[in-house]
Amino acid sequence: MHDIVVVGSATEDVFVNIDQTRIIRWEDEQACQAFLALEYGAKIPVDELMIDTGGGATNTATTFARMGMKTAALCKIGHDAPGQQVVQRLQQENVDTSLFIRTDQFNTGFSVIISGFTGDRTILVHRGAATQLRDEEIPWDVIAQAQWIFVGSMAGPAASLFNKLAIFAGQHNVKVAINPGSTQLKQGMAGLRDALKYVTAMFVNKREAYQLTGVEPDRGPADERQMMRMLYEAGVGNVVITAGAEGSYGYDGQRYFTIPAFSSQVISTVGAGDAYAAACIVGLHHGLPLNEAMRLGAANAASVVGKWGAKEGILTWQQTLDFIADHSPPRHTTGNEER
Repeated sequence: MHDIVVVGSATEDVFVNIDQTRIIRWEDEQACQAFLALEYGAKIPVDELMIDTGGGATNTATTFARMGMKTAALCKIGHDAPGQQVVQRLQQENVDTSLFIRTDQFNTGFSVIISGFTGDRTILVHRGAATQLRDEEIPWDVIAQAQWIFVGSMAGPAASLFNKLAIFAGQHNVKVAINPGSTQLKQGMAGLRDALKYVTAMFVNKREAYQLTGVEPDRGPADERQMMRMLYEAGVGNVVITAGAEGSYGYDGQRYFTIPAFSSQVISTVGAGDAYAAACIVGLHHGLPLNEAMRLGAANAASVVGKWGAKEGILTWQQTLDFIADHSPPRHTTGNEER
């Protein structure tokens, strides 16, 4: 029996850091958007380059395993060298890869992550074999025996499995955590409604929360509360909205929480959301209340953004507790709660 089975994407990632980027911001009373700009037609020198494995499933599985959960990952990859690298990297982290599906028809997913002087990133992604996961390839009996399932972004033909996985797991008393991707967000709450009532914990960033719920942004704290309340009323037990340097917001049906982000030198934001969600789930798995679990997530995310790549900064359970102790000012334990 596994503590958690992670379902989602696995990729080979090429990290490219280019100092000669420009950020172009467009803003009106409704929203603010930023664009990463490179001179068209120019030959741009790359300041740093690294190749590693990535994808939401492998990133979260690494946190779960490092923090002591018995973890299995279910991803579809190609019969190629990048796919083998994905498997070997997870095996080094003591993640069970026996559920992986290999195919000769599609290549392993591939991403190019471009970051600039701010540490934020733009990702070019080819999802590859991950989009081709099929119902008959899911080990439903293994999922039914797990304590948790984490379902990340699913696109292409595989997207139809997102709701089915959550519903099946919930009906078999498996705790369900989700981090919906762009395909799921476009469906809105109506498209996810049958699944949401089985979800123990849900993680979205603020932009994704607006898209999913249809709430109009006015940049006030009432927005987050309204969106979290809507998702809770749809059945989600614990709702978390992350907001980068602003911190994160949570709701467990009784209390609203605002958890500040830990200060950290930002090298790269790649994998921060995965690190946050996974560590928070570990906290919930250990029986912590939502606000304390969110602090674990914030600590893991702060460590990840301080390193190059999505996995280098991932912490163990004890390292996370030590990070919080070292970076938190003295305070009352309920100091970050909002009612």
